[in-house]
Amino acid sequence: MTAHGARVSVGERAAPTEPGAPPQRPGAKDIGTRGRRWPRRILVAAGVFLLAVVGVCAYFFTAYELRTHPGAKSVGAAVHSFRGSGSGSTSPASAYRVPQAGVYTMAGEGLEHISLPPNSQKDGAVMPVTVSNLASGCWRWRLDFTVAHWEDYVFCPSASGLLQPDNRIYQAWDFGAMSITNLATITCPADTVVLPPEPKPAAVLSWECPEQNTASGPGLSSTTARIVGPETLRIGGVAVPTVEVQQTAVVSGTQTGSATSDWWFATSTGLPVRLDRHIVVHSPSPIGTITYTEDGSGQLTSLTPRT
Repeated sequence: MTAHGARVSVGERAAPTEPGAPPQRPGAKDIGTRGRRWPRRILVAAGVFLLAVVGVCAYFFTAYELRTHPGAKSVGAAVHSFRGSGSGSTSPASAYRVPQAGVYTMAGEGLEHISLPPNSQKDGAVMPVTVSNLASGCWRWRLDFTVAHWEDYVFCPSASGLLQPDNRIYQAWDFGAMSITNLATITCPADTVVLPPEPKPAAVLSWECPEQNTASGPGLSSTTARIVGPETLRIGGVAVPTVEVQQTAVVSGTQTGSATSDWWFATSTGLPVRLDRHIVVHSPSPIGTITYTEDGSGQLTSLTPRT
């Protein structure tokens, strides 16, 4: 027996109490201990979630930092592709004869940059330029900036001058955990003249071409071209008469922006022997507006192509 007649059963011990605290009834549950179990579970779950987020972020960051950077396309690879392209017919009567088919080389520099996620890639110091004859009497001029970026243009000699019915632009971007590719196809009216038979300084040409991008959708390219005038360039130690034409294209539709390019065409064939360019294009996206910029220049090193 204890004081006041309270009985403690065998094997049962009275819980110690603080001085002045009411005695705990036998069998009463420790509510405070039970109540602390839920916050502990939440903390564990939050910790697991946080570790997962950190892991995913670390994966994307590591993949982004270790992403590949495209290199220059080799002239040998371009020659191999050219040999399988076949040959075309001769052109009709025109002020411009068809240039010799084959792979030329262009020396220059350039940089393309995309703002979000930030990424850049450099042009090759030596870039292959492939001229292929087409069955229609036209010819295709293709410039490989890198293995991930090329452009081609179809030129057609005619009595009206040098026509340009279409061109394409391809780019691929590596962001580590993901990659994006885009092929822009610009289809112009068949009678679009980019170089008249007798180009006169200060003369102005203009044309509009629908554009389709595989990554962003449709658009419109509105171009104004101004003939700057004749200029003689030295290419491979040879003086080559050319005419400079500055083209300014305004892009509208799913993408907006402008592209300014200076072309130097050989006066005998219309072959582009030098190209300077400055491009700024804005594209909408779920993560905000993405701005693409491109600057570069290049000039052929010889008028004798590899075949």
